[in-house]
Amino acid sequence: MKLPSISYLTKASLASFKRFPLSIICGFIGSLLSIYMVEYEDSIDNYFPFINSLLVAALGIPLFFCVNIFQEKYLNNRLYELLTYGAAISFLVLIYFSFPDREVTHNTSLPYIRYGIFNLIVHLIVSFIPYIRTKQLNGFWNYNKSLFLRILTSILYSLALYLGLVLALFALDTLFGMDIDEEQYLDTFFLVVGLFNTWFFLSGIPTDFDALEQDYSYPKGLKIFTQYILLPLLILYIIILYAYGVKIIGLWNWPKGIVSYLISVVSVIGILAFLLIHPFGFQNGNGWIKKFSKVYYYLLFPLVILLFIAIGMRISDYGVTINRYVIVLLGVWLTLVSIYFSINKTNIKFIPVSLAIILVLVSFGPWGMFSYSERSQVSRLMTILKENDLLENDKSKFEPTWQFRGDSYLEVGSNRLKASLSDSLSNEVYSILNYLDDHHGFVSIRSIYNQNLDSLISISADSHRYINEAKIYMESLGLNAVYLYNNDYNYFSFWVNDEDKFLEISGYDYLINLGQLYLGNGKQTQSINVNNVEHTISFDCEGCISMKIESLNDSASLPLDSLANELSSKYGNDYNSAIDPSHMILEGRTKSFEYRINFDHLYLERKSGVLKVNSFNGYLLIKELSGIEDNP
Repeated sequence: MKLPSISYLTKASLASFKRFPLSIICGFIGSLLSIYMVEYEDSIDNYFPFINSLLVAALGIPLFFCVNIFQEKYLNNRLYELLTYGAAISFLVLIYFSFPDREVTHNTSLPYIRYGIFNLIVHLIVSFIPYIRTKQLNGFWNYNKSLFLRILTSILYSLALYLGLVLALFALDTLFGMDIDEEQYLDTFFLVVGLFNTWFFLSGIPTDFDALEQDYSYPKGLKIFTQYILLPLLILYIIILYAYGVKIIGLWNWPKGIVSYLISVVSVIGILAFLLIHPFGFQNGNGWIKKFSKVYYYLLFPLVILLFIAIGMRISDYGVTINRYVIVLLGVWLTLVSIYFSINKTNIKFIPVSLAIILVLVSFGPWGMFSYSERSQVSRLMTILKENDLLENDKSKFEPTWQFRGDSYLEVGSNRLKASLSDSLSNEVYSILNYLDDHHGFVSIRSIYNQNLDSLISISADSHRYINEAKIYMESLGLNAVYLYNNDYNYFSFWVNDEDKFLEISGYDYLINLGQLYLGNGKQTQSINVNNVEHTISFDCEGCISMKIESLNDSASLPLDSLANELSSKYGNDYNSAIDPSHMILEGRTKSFEYRINFDHLYLERKSGVLKVNSFNGYLLIKELSGIEDNP
């Protein structure tokens, strides 16, 4: 076998660049952006523009691939070619400006989900772009086979090249003492993946798509893998799912939500398996492939029905989310595919084309997955609030007044956590608000609040401190922002929100920093000697609710349990709550001394309804009272 010469490789590379210039440039831009973020990690203040540009460049690779193939096959007019390039570039620009920046505090994930949908659509288009107007099914199959094999080959070559370069850098570092930074290994990876892998893959794309129709050489290894590994596993999964269906009918036990995901995965794997062996079904002795394929699509119908029942129950209970919308959409698509191939249709292009069309149709508009899921969750939320009298004139009935101080929120009104809901409904409200926070933002429910909560959150965002927006919106309904369970076991804490960071000590003689005290099991004590008088702090740790200070044969009880329960009742059981310093004080006295403890932080846990203090830190203030000399 004659190895290709340097001249041949150079010409082939230039030909690939001439054929797919913008795809290769996008790969190169992606590499440069990744390298820049690695090299200047400490100096980059805002990563959003770089990450967003990197994602756009990644999408540009398959998008411009489609444009180039489309021009080769269907366009001979220079003006039309420029228009298609312009349309693709405009699409990428719109994608970039749809992404959030650091200043945006709402709905930061939805643009990236939409980006993922568009990315999938473009890759589906890649699979059939040369065969839109033809019925060359064998050519279509060979084209996708070449794409698949080219991907595997590109990964293999890229891995070999990267390992070789890494070993070379390591040798230069260890043998010659050259200063090779760790970042250079990562830089090399990005350069190989972004530039070399892209360029190498594109160099192997067929140029004569019509010739692929006459290619009847099919890899035997592919048939063996599909027939003896993939199909037996598929049969096993179908048997398991059918057995589960029988169990449901026999025990009349409603299906679990996860079964819809399992059915979706198994169905897609089966369709891919029959796509892989599709041409073998036309060869002598392989008639079973066509028959088995048809039987498989008949077997899908009961599973799809089970899928709709399972996801329908989830939607009935908790409304539509993006994930549930996608599952329903996948069920509809599987139904269409099953019907299509069950009536003796054999055009395998129907599979990617139909999925691409459906995804395009549901990616926008009021019927789309994003708008519809938001309306469903907002409707569910409003129904709960209205039925449980949490709204008055369509406004939050128990909304506290918020002020932003320092880097946290303080409640200054009298309505804090006054609303009442059952645990299950409270959990559902909090779940809906978290879902809106993660995917849609709070624009659709902004009108039910009297205050402009967004402005408070925006002020906090300026400090670059993470703000749990769902928590603010939940507590602005007068509800505790925590998931509640019958046998709950959760940790939470209270800490002083004091922007001035000072402690009022007037009237006291001594100030002792107690540090961090951890309260274990059994009785615990800590002794402090002040002016030759020993003060002993003791805790009865059966729940760590009893606290006592002893001195000069006298003692003062400080109701630690009362403080913990009062804070829990007033501020809820959120993981971290900043509160007014005046609410974090315990006082007590003996005949000779007056004591005050100013807590900085209280760490608590609630297990099965029982409140326990785990640890705290703070300061002990001591005041000597008259008559101390008379004490024994």
